[in-house]
Amino acid sequence: MVKRRKKAGANIRNLALNRRIKAITSVVGGFATAIALHVLFQQLFAFIPADQMAEASQTTPSLRYLRLLPYGILGLLVLGSSANGIYWWTRANQAAQGAKGEEDTAQTLESLEQRGWTFDYGMALGNRLGDADIVCTSPTGKAYVVDVKSHRGIVATDGKLLYRRIGDSKQAFEKDFLAAAMKQALQVKQQKQLSFVTPIVAFSDAKVEVTSQKLRGVYVVEKANLANLLQSLG
Repeated sequence: MVKRRKKAGANIRNLALNRRIKAITSVVGGFATAIALHVLFQQLFAFIPADQMAEASQTTPSLRYLRLLPYGILGLLVLGSSANGIYWWTRANQAAQGAKGEEDTAQTLESLEQRGWTFDYGMALGNRLGDADIVCTSPTGKAYVVDVKSHRGIVATDGKLLYRRIGDSKQAFEKDFLAAAMKQALQVKQQKQLSFVTPIVAFSDAKVEVTSQKLRGVYVVEKANLANLLQSLG
């Protein structure tokens, strides 16, 4: 049986879908639970005659607020489930952006396929490293792992770490992309039993202003220059 190659961005597209399902389930589940509890409270209050409740409320005013307490709980339940739904929907949007970045980057590499390059997308990695976005093999047998980032803006470096430049301010990334790319390269090397794998961090939607060819052993490039970099490395 011929094993079908994964498409670029397929893994993260599935992740985005799962997150949207979580968001919808959270909101719908919260409202459904609130409706069920509302019906239950109504039935419980129905056992207490209205005149007795009115008389009890006059003698003990706090009972009025006690009767409103269940509806306060329902309100918090709906708000909580809605907030959780918004959280997962936002995370789904982030995943969808990442998937588009991988797809767009893969599209720029199509010309290399005609020259004998091979590309594997979404290769599962061990050691809790998730998956490798793109694993490339050149016609001469050299291997590369490309970690695609969909962040926007201008990417620069202080010589050790990458950061985004926004006006005159520097904004650190959420993690060390260079270290992550190196770990991926070492894992791909081990899993595919290769002699060496070159790590690359490619930004699909950002302008890269990293003048040095390599930074801590990792190439950093923007999408438009990735194919030329690979071709030059051979």
